[in-house]
Amino acid sequence: MSIRESLRVPVLAFGLAIGVVVAPSGCATKSDETLGFELGGGQPQLVEDGGVAACNGDASCVDANEFKPLCVGTTCPAPYATCTNDTFRCETNFDSDNENCGACGVACPHGEGVKNLFDAEWFCQAGACKMHCDPMFGMSDCNADPTDGCETDTACDANNCGGCGIKCPDGVQCLRGSCGCPTGLTACESGCGARCAYLPNDDNNCGACGNVCPPDETQPHPHMVYGCVKSKCGALKCEDGYLDCNGDVEDGCEANFYDDPKNCGACGKTCADGQTCASGKCVCAPHQTACPFYDSFYCVDLGNDASNCGACGNICPAIDFQTTPICVFGHCATDCAPGWADCDGRADNGCETMTSADPRNCGGCGVQCDLAAGQPCVGGSCLMTPCNPGDPH
Repeated sequence: MSIRESLRVPVLAFGLAIGVVVAPSGCATKSDETLGFELGGGQPQLVEDGGVAACNGDASCVDANEFKPLCVGTTCPAPYATCTNDTFRCETNFDSDNENCGACGVACPHGEGVKNLFDAEWFCQAGACKMHCDPMFGMSDCNADPTDGCETDTACDANNCGGCGIKCPDGVQCLRGSCGCPTGLTACESGCGARCAYLPNDDNNCGACGNVCPPDETQPHPHMVYGCVKSKCGALKCEDGYLDCNGDVEDGCEANFYDDPKNCGACGKTCADGQTCASGKCVCAPHQTACPFYDSFYCVDLGNDASNCGACGNICPAIDFQTTPICVFGHCATDCAPGWADCDGRADNGCETMTSADPRNCGGCGVQCDLAAGQPCVGGSCLMTPCNPGDPH
């Protein structure tokens, strides 16, 4: 424990009046015996003016303001302020308010229109508007120029493939964020959406790109067709996504390796209990579901995911900015957003009370600040500031 931490407990517990004397240096000192611990020969000094800077590197010296009693405060502390449209004093936080970022009236560009135009959104962070790219769509700001937003599609750009500055070898395409196709596969098309083909078994690229096997709709057994096998057309095989795992040609290709947890990606490959087979891979933890996303997937708990509530893609609607959509046991519901509460108990007006700034409901319904003194509610707490007893505040 540091000197600063050690001093805090006894001083706050017993008050400044115990064992405090004034040293010739102008600092307040406290004896080892009074504090109940040893400082190795030195005595802690409580600096009345100048704070830590006045300690000149003395580890036993701390700022006396930390140990002054707290009185009702009335002046908004930084970064809080009161702007024109505010309902309460000290309501606006310049560090995080998108409409008043760093100062009243300084709005960060954000919303669906901005996002669609720039593939980006701006949010207020530490008093400055900062741009954020949406990683879900693979867009990035690789030129570090916010005026053109997130300009680079890292899923397709061979000079920024999968991330800014990742360059593919000359002549190699960037396909869905990866340089070229995996070993054994061939890209027979151009463009970011090109499919990687397995030439020995691809009906549209049998043995070579563009060699299309003639169509044959004959289906002698379930999920079995005639097509490309070992780079030759007209051979009997399983249709795409199926396997003949039991070796019985009469029931055809009975296993769907894309989603069969007992034959996931290959015959006999069994997923662990609770896992899901998706796209031929054993994925997700127990009680999770693999929801499709373009040509991939992501794992969610359908019981509590507000974007996939009860079923993949079932998004719980947002009523207003004071309420937060939630998913409870697979059913959509609402909860109050941070800093808001439903203090009147009425469902028709939702979460109507701003507990982050309302001095009559500060931090919770019915928690009242000192209204007569003009004490504001700041960040969900009635404002208190260090003071000297008897001084005006």
